[in-house]
Parts: sequence; structure tokens; C-alpha cells
Amino acid sequence: MKSIFEYSDYRLFIQEFLRDARLRGAELTYDELGRKLGFISKGFITQILQGKSKIPEDKILKFAAALGLKKKEEEYFEALVRFDQARTHRLKNEQFQKLISRFKTRIRCVGPDQYEFYNEWYYSAIRSLLSYYPFKGDYEQLAQQLVPQITPRQARNAVELLERLSMIKKDSDGYYQLTDRILSSGDSVERVAIVNFQKITMDLARESLEKFPKNQRDSSTLTLGLSEEGYRTIVEKIALLRKELLDVARLDRKIDRVIQINLHAFPLSKIGRKKS
Repeated sequence: MKSIFEYSDYRLFIQEFLRDARLRGAELTYDELGRKLGFISKGFITQILQGKSKIPEDKILKFAAALGLKKKEEEYFEALVRFDQARTHRLKNEQFQKLISRFKTRIRCVGPDQYEFYNEWYYSAIRSLLSYYPFKGDYEQLAQQLVPQITPRQARNAVELLERLSMIKKDSDGYYQLTDRILSSGDSVERVAIVNFQKITMDLARESLEKFPKNQRDSSTLTLGLSEEGYRTIVEKIALLRKELLDVARLDRKIDRVIQINLHAFPLSKIGRKKS
């Protein structure tokens, strides 16, 4: 079974833990686990795993102990539960920051000396493509995998850049592999390289509306009236969502495509006074 540190959903961890226990011959049913924890309701564990109930505060560490988790695993399990069960956005964000900093979620930030990576949109796309596409040097085939299609020369330039920046490397069989599963630019998006990259991907998003059928893309827009406080809350929620999406990608084990996700929030009016 995967390490608990590979999970971002404590319910999924519990389900796979119990399934793995059964495969190993250790019969630990939902009802038996509930009795160990002192739950009166016979189906309470099932309700927790279905998201219908929460783990009571005084049962979180007992739950971890019942699963036989070690100290560090127990702390991570508690952080996952508290993140999921946080009642306010502020508390949820605090718990997520704790998960990122204390347990070192595997997200590598691109340093200032690597901003050339953002000069062309296809550098990022090729890197993500190599997370699942078996590539040993056929640049013509590699170039044909992207939409819009690039030239073999551009594909070669991308691979050479990624290798020079230590973002990919060859394995013993000659295939290119990622050196880090997830990359992020961090929070400093004002830099010219990042802004240019965002402009390019905005153009790709616009083109996708006509290029792909609706079942292959997802597009939505909102126009909202907000206060400064409301706007800041939305910005925080978008930042949290970005981190959650990175975690989804980190845990995904059946990758078969590259997806670009753009999130934008920008003014459509001047800041004015409220009506009296």
C-alpha cells in the first residue's frame, strides 16, 4: 500500500488501508473499527467514509491509533482530518499551509534562474507530456502529441531546455523521466516571464472554445459585485484551489493527457462609492 503521505484525502486512505488489511488476511471491518473507537451507531464509520459524518474531535487520534499509525503518520492523519473538517475558510487555509510546510508536500518551485521555462507554452506542455508519454528521441512523434501541434525543432528545443534545467533526465533504458512530479512558480507571479506565459495560455484558452467539443474542455465565467474584503476572500480561495489541484495531479497515477487550467480574477469597473 502507498504511504499515508501520498494521500490528501483521509477517507480514501482509510478505505484503501482497510482493503489492504483484508488482502493481507487481517479482518478489520468497518463495524469492528467502530467498536474499537466506541461508536454506538453500527454504521458510523460508513457515514464518515461517505462524507455524511465527521470524526469527533476526541476520536481523531484514537482513530489513528486504531489504524496502527506511527507518530509522524499519526500527525499527518490528524492534519488531513482537521483540514477536511475545518469550518471556516481561514481555518481550512491554516491547516493546508500546515500540510504544505510541516509535511513537505512534493511541490518544487521554479527558481529565478529557471524562468526561461516560461518563455514558451510548449515547454511546460512537453514536460507534463513526458510524465506518461514514452519518449527516447523521436521528436517528430513528440511534436505531434501537442495541440496545437509544434515543430520537431521546437520539441527538441523543449527537451534540451528541460534537461539543462534538470527538470527531466534519462533513465537506464534511455527514456526521459521527470525529476519532480509537480512544479510551481510560487506566489511571485509579477515577474515578466510568468506574465508572458499567462498571456500565451490565455490565447490558448480562447482558441480552445472553438477547437474542442464541450466534453473535452470546461469553461465558466462569473461577473460579481464585491467589496475589498470579498475580493480578498476570493483571491485566497483561488490560491487554496490551486494548491488542491496540484495535490490532485501529484496523487494521480493514471495520467493520459495534459490539461491547462487558467484562473483569472480582474476588475470590470472602477472602485466606486456605495449608495447611501
